[in-house]
Amino acid sequence: MTAVRAAGGYLRDARERRYVLPEQAAALLAMSVETLLAMEAGHVRITSESISRLCHLYRCPEDARALRTLAHSALNHTDMAGVARDNTEGHHRRLAGCARQAREVRWLSTALIPPPLQTAAYARAVGCPPFALPGAPLPSPRTVCVLDERILHTHHVAPEVMAQQLRHLLGLEGDQVRVVPGRIAAPEGHLVELRMPAGPAFARPEHHGVRYLPQDDGCLSALVSGTWDLTTPAATRELLLYAAQEQLGRAYVRAGAS
Repeated sequence: MTAVRAAGGYLRDARERRYVLPEQAAALLAMSVETLLAMEAGHVRITSESISRLCHLYRCPEDARALRTLAHSALNHTDMAGVARDNTEGHHRRLAGCARQAREVRWLSTALIPPPLQTAAYARAVGCPPFALPGAPLPSPRTVCVLDERILHTHHVAPEVMAQQLRHLLGLEGDQVRVVPGRIAAPEGHLVELRMPAGPAFARPEHHGVRYLPQDDGCLSALVSGTWDLTTPAATRELLLYAAQEQLGRAYVRAGAS
């Protein structure tokens, strides 16, 4: 049901962005408002016809095909491991829309700075999609990101760009970001836990698509929670400051050499 929750969350986000009332959408589908809200929450499966009609109403017909795939992934569109894939154009945008409907988003990363926290220059350097650029709202009222310390010391991004990115992280308020000393014991890449109304949904965003993982037995939530428990605000700030100074030193050396 993870992918069903993601599809429903995105449809609700699309409806709210177009200022369409639940009563209007429910009338179009000839159903009760309660049923419509249950579909958006991920409690009720959404039919292909309903998705097509709602996407037309919300003026996002380009999303209909991907949402139909996600909504019916449990029947026809998962691989042998039970993973549903959104590989069509706009996949990161749909993930961001779904995340805005989550009560909380917990983002675990061992590869890159998570897109919600990226500066424009960093996003361009690593080839992330435009939705990640600053100025767009964070995906959720409460988004927390846990980073592998190795991300801060990368040599794959220009040091001046990385130093600017680290200053941005240092300027964030509250608990938006934590850094784990050393290496996170998690699969390479991103793991996103979306706490949706019907239960958690887990996604693995990649450059060419988003993989929605099958129903969690508690192991993934425990992994995210356990990793968070390894961090503190004070240690995070110290690690960010050290990395920023290191990247600035590399930038000065590089500027002198050129």
